[in-house]
Amino acid sequence: MWGFPGEDRRRACAALPRARAGFAQGASALLGMTLLGVTLAMPASAQTVLVGKVTDESGTPIQDADVQVGTVRGRFTTDADGWFRVTGVPTGLYYFGVRRIGYRPAADLLRFSSGDTLDVRLERISPELDTVKVQARADANWMRELRRYELAIEASRFGTVISEDDIAKRRPIWTSDLFATLAGFTVSGGGAMARVVSTRGRCVPTLFLDGQIARGFSVNDIEPSFIKLMVVYRSANIAPAQFQVLSGNPNCGLIAIFTM
Repeated sequence: MWGFPGEDRRRACAALPRARAGFAQGASALLGMTLLGVTLAMPASAQTVLVGKVTDESGTPIQDADVQVGTVRGRFTTDADGWFRVTGVPTGLYYFGVRRIGYRPAADLLRFSSGDTLDVRLERISPELDTVKVQARADANWMRELRRYELAIEASRFGTVISEDDIAKRRPIWTSDLFATLAGFTVSGGGAMARVVSTRGRCVPTLFLDGQIARGFSVNDIEPSFIKLMVVYRSANIAPAQFQVLSGNPNCGLIAIFTM
């Protein structure tokens, strides 16, 4: 199953056994979570203050929205002007979530540097809908999304991290293009039929998609624009426990992809 055309690749990704409904909901909630003045830097140990503002689609500030930043302890909410301030945030990769009753909650995985300001827009739940049921489903999806991003950060500790922003800068046509200059790997063939091969084991790395092993799939079955974060391990032995498999050659390496 190598190198599907665009629409077929979408169907191939959707065919994997995972709950995609929650991802679509999360994407609609996240109308505009952006870092203003962001500088992409590799994760560091320093801690700083994250400042941001939460508004609705029209730009009206949202008061009393709950803000969650990774594992930072404490309760953080927005003020009357929609602003929030979270202290003790590690610079680097982290997950972020905002929710307020009456709105679809938002979650994202971001790379944060000192001095960044976060701009978040939430989508109001239509009063014509069953607000209680819609809110419950949206909150459940939000919790799953935060957990997924938490796993992504855990996965990034020992591997080579390629973020959504890194991919946007390189503008690859195929996901395999991202491995052309990556140490420990080479690309065999070209275009849709290209394969990523480990230079250590001379074999194809094990592929995980959103935490689940994707047997029979290649990296080119996932469009680069669908990737939120990719973590690459030159040896499967250094990957986190959730990516360990009993069969296969660990010298082939491992690729963990987390989608939008």
